Amino acid sequence: MNNKNLLLIIVLITLLNFVKSSDLSYKKVHLVDSIELANGNTNYFFRGNQPTQTLSNGTKIFPYDELVEFLRNSSLSEFGVKLPEQFYIIDIKLISGPLPSELPDLELEQNFFAANPTLGESRTNQTWGDIIDPQLVPQDKLEEYASTISSWSADKLPQRMRDYHNILLTERELPTVLYVHCECGCDRTGEVMASYVMKFKGWDLPKALEWDFAIAGRDINFSNRWSAQWYCLYLNYVENYKLDCNQPTPPPKSLISINNY
Repeated sequence: MNNKNLLLIIVLITLLNFVKSSDLSYKKVHLVDSIELANGNTNYFFRGNQPTQTLSNGTKIFPYDELVEFLRNSSLSEFGVKLPEQFYIIDIKLISGPLPSELPDLELEQNFFAANPTLGESRTNQTWGDIIDPQLVPQDKLEEYASTISSWSADKLPQRMRDYHNILLTERELPTVLYVHCECGCDRTGEVMASYVMKFKGWDLPKALEWDFAIAGRDINFSNRWSAQWYCLYLNYVENYKLDCNQPTPPPKSLISINNY
């Protein structure tokens, strides 16, 4: 398959599975990790959805104060973690292209932090998922494919996970809050967060994806599940992890609860 056809298929998958954004949702905001540093600060890693707020007149804004409130309340209620009075936000939006529908929200983030550089900064990561289902790859080819995902998988998850962790290990004058999100906080975010907790918390793939299902309230897109599964296999074959890399069966919505995770 040539690169043009591959890109076309990826774009089509993304468009078919694209989830329209909604305003910042408290139920999507969760503390994922925290690291204490030698300078006395602690850096924090959160997942969430698109940080926008729609005013009564239909205007969208970047709701910095509401985002900070959600970060504080979520970490305190879930883990008893009290965030410091001041912190620096590194806001990473997971984009695909970006799609035209993502541009207005992306501009809100970029414009806010450009005008308020002491509060944080805005970045982006391309996140597409994968079009190859690991279940359909012959067993004698599985290790070869998994071991080389850095060369053929668009999302570059091995490097991405190192980059995120390095942000958490970096000392700044203020503590850092790394906030990673897509539009819904479900699919692209789910892929990336499942990968992170497998790498740095040793979660098996079923547990990581069930956590995603719980937060999304549904299964996440197949392309993002496949990408997380390839990364799980990469960890086993290349980094000698011993993870369960089988896909879970999405549970009925009535059985989903983030309190189980």
